[in-house]
Amino acid sequence: MTDATSRLKLRADQRKRGRTATALAWILVVLVVAGLIYLVGFSPAFAIQKIAVSGTKVLTKQQVIAAAGVRVGTPLAAVDANAVADQVAGLPPVGEVTVSRAWPDTLQIAITERRARLAIPTDGGYLLADATGVVFQTVTELPSGLVLVAAPASDQQLLADVGTVFSALSADTAAKVERVEARTRDGIELKFRDGVRVIWGSAEQSALKSQVLDDMLTKGGRVFDVSAPGFPTKR
Repeated sequence: MTDATSRLKLRADQRKRGRTATALAWILVVLVVAGLIYLVGFSPAFAIQKIAVSGTKVLTKQQVIAAAGVRVGTPLAAVDANAVADQVAGLPPVGEVTVSRAWPDTLQIAITERRARLAIPTDGGYLLADATGVVFQTVTELPSGLVLVAAPASDQQLLADVGTVFSALSADTAAKVERVEARTRDGIELKFRDGVRVIWGSAEQSALKSQVLDDMLTKGGRVFDVSAPGFPTKR
């Protein structure tokens, strides 16, 4: 009986020590995890010390950082990269933006700015827009190589229509365009550098009109009317 009792007590002591060791191990794991969370998420060791901005020409680094709304000293892990990208994308010159973390202390903002393709004359200068008609810059002198747009600078919808038309053109055809005249939404016309005139009409069915125009240009002519792409004419 004495031996049996001793064995039972020994086993109970072993189980107790096992439970204690397990509990201590879990406490240690919790402390380590809590320490890592604090170190990465709250301590100055992984706080932002630098905001690196690349790809800007029209914008300044300060304008991008202001739009990002992130301050030096903010824990890098706490930054919502998607939210920062959305805020920076709101700047008109920004075409694309990527926000990433470079551990341990740098937030990287890489920008691709819009490329100026259209120029809209206005009082004292020109509004510059990309191929889709998004206006993103004002200049006093006309840069070379841009397509002039004769349209009211204050009519945002009409400028958007011009962008729809221009961005629908094939690369070869777009390179021939010298001027876009858009007095009304239904009266858009293209003027080529060699004197060819294209009556486009409205921005509706622009993709189809572009295909029809490219086919007609191979057959010669000086004036092309694709305003009704199902029944195009030339002369």
